Parts: sequence; C-alpha cells; structure tokens
Amino acid sequence: MKTLVIGSGAVGSVISGILARSGFEVHIACKTNEIAERINTIGVVYRKRKQQLYQPVKAFGSVNQTPDNYYNYILIATKSFDIEQPTKDALSKLKPKGLLVSLQDGYCEEHLARIAGTDKVVGAIVAWGATFDINRMEAQITSSGEMIIGKLDGSDDPRLDNLQYMLNFVAPTRVVDNINAHIYSKLIINSCVTTLGAITGLNVGALIINNKLRKTFLQIINETVVVANRLKIEIPDYAEKLNYYKLIQGKTIYHRVRKHLYIFVFGFKYRKVKSSGLQSIERGEKTEIDYLNGYIVKRGREMGIELPVNERLVEIVHEIENGQRKVNPQNLNEPLFGVK
Repeated sequence: MKTLVIGSGAVGSVISGILARSGFEVHIACKTNEIAERINTIGVVYRKRKQQLYQPVKAFGSVNQTPDNYYNYILIATKSFDIEQPTKDALSKLKPKGLLVSLQDGYCEEHLARIAGTDKVVGAIVAWGATFDINRMEAQITSSGEMIIGKLDGSDDPRLDNLQYMLNFVAPTRVVDNINAHIYSKLIINSCVTTLGAITGLNVGALIINNKLRKTFLQIINETVVVANRLKIEIPDYAEKLNYYKLIQGKTIYHRVRKHLYIFVFGFKYRKVKSSGLQSIERGEKTEIDYLNGYIVKRGREMGIELPVNERLVEIVHEIENGQRKVNPQNLNEPLFGVK
C-alpha cells in the first residue's frame, strides 16, 4: 500500500511517522519546500509517551511534486479551510481505485465529495489528540483514542479493509456505515473544546473546572442537537461514552449536577489537550470556526433555526482572528453565555 499524507502539522506528522516506522511506504506533502527539506534531512519529529522520535519520511514541497497515479490512499490532514486546492491536485496522484481520506476537525466531507466524487471519499474521525510545537517543529500525542472510517454513502467498500489494517498501527480503527453521523458527533465536541479554547486561551482541563464554561458547553450541545433533529441525524455517542441526548435531558437539581459531573469526568482524560483553534491563533493563522460552529449556524439558518450561542461564538472568534479582541476568558463575560 502506498500512502500520501497531505499536511505536516500535528496529525499529519504523527500518522506519517507511525506508518513509516511500521514499515509502510509513506510520503508527506508539505506547504513549502523548506519544510520538506527539513523533513528529508532529519525526518518527521514526533513525541510519543515522552519519547522523542525521528522518523525518515520522503517529503515533497507540494502535492504537485508527488508522483502521478501512484497512491492507494491519500490522507488529507490540512486545515478545513485549506482543503480545496490540495484535493484537486491529489486526484491525479491516486491510482484508479484509490481513496481520499478526510482527517479534518470540521465538516468537510460534503465539499470533498463535490470535488472528487462520493466514491473516492472516505470520512474519518481522529479521536486521539496531538499538538504541534512550531518552534521545535515537533508533534506530540496528547491523548489516546480511536479512529473511525466509513464511506459517505454507507456502503460496504472492500477498499476500507486495507485502510483499516494500516490505520490500526496508528490507533484502534473501526469501520462504520454511518460515518456522517459520527462526524457530526465529533463536530459537537470540537465546537465546544476547540472554540472555547480559542476564545479563552484555556486547555481542556481548565475549561471543565469552570462552572460557567461547562454551562456554555451545554448551551452549544443543546443547539447542535436541535439542528441534528431537524436534519434527522441520530447522533452516536462520542468515543462510545459521551451520549449527548442523556447529557442535556432533565432540568432538576439532580440533572444539573449529573450534567456537570459527566462533563468533568469525560473531559478529564483530555485535560492536557490544547485547542487546535488556539494553536492556530497563536501562530497568526485562521481557525476552522466556519467548519465547526459556523457549519452548525449555516445549517440552522437554512432551516430557519435561531442559534444565538453558536452565532455569537463564531463572531467572537472572527473578531480575535481580525485583531479586534485578544484571547482571554473575559471574552465570555456576556449575559448570553453560561445560562442554565
């Protein structure tokens, strides 16, 4: 199996490094020739269980520099807003029966399918965490978890068997027939953690111990479930543990205590995770807000549903991106947020 990973950030570096170390033929397409030259010189650098690893991987300065008609799988690990051109460039790099695999945090699969065709696109969930230190050019795995893959049309495609086998070397991987629903489930948790982390500057551990922020979590989830119900999406449990329906049901004191305790217990595993949105802001880059809460807001507007909390969060993140406000927990000191 020949695999191309597009993107040399946290997820792209970890996956390409582990697969290459496991004996697979892996190439990585970077944003620039300078990044590719560094990888070709010292290898992909990633940290796993406090061990720093240097793994040789053949790197290219762009997708266009990679060989044509060569890859069985192309894993797209770019930011959501940066997928279109790499995807178009990747089509000529795939073998006729090759597959494109979307590894984004946001909801991008529909856009990829319009570019490449549904038959070539695989949706994927990365349920483990990683960060990237831009100064050290090093990725670090911050939390364990699984991967989930599936065809957008729910078909049982035999090409997924080898993909699952390969990705199992990275993390336990399962194939599902409802990948769109799983993507929506991951979208909800990212719309909480990634967005609130970008706005406040807090990691997951600091987010979940804050009462007002836990209440804001619940507000986000309530609005996304409303949209899911209208779209007739049955949301699966995230990581097979977090049931959104149970989390938001009930209004008694008992239910409120249970909700907050549930968020704290579930989030404790990911307490060291730093928001990818915050990392982007710290590097002076755009966030993926339009593919997270922004996607929810867009779908809500299409159906005439008002989503005030998600709409305001999108506005605040854009204000931070545009330099109109700083990253600070005080950004959420508005009457809209943290309401029971």
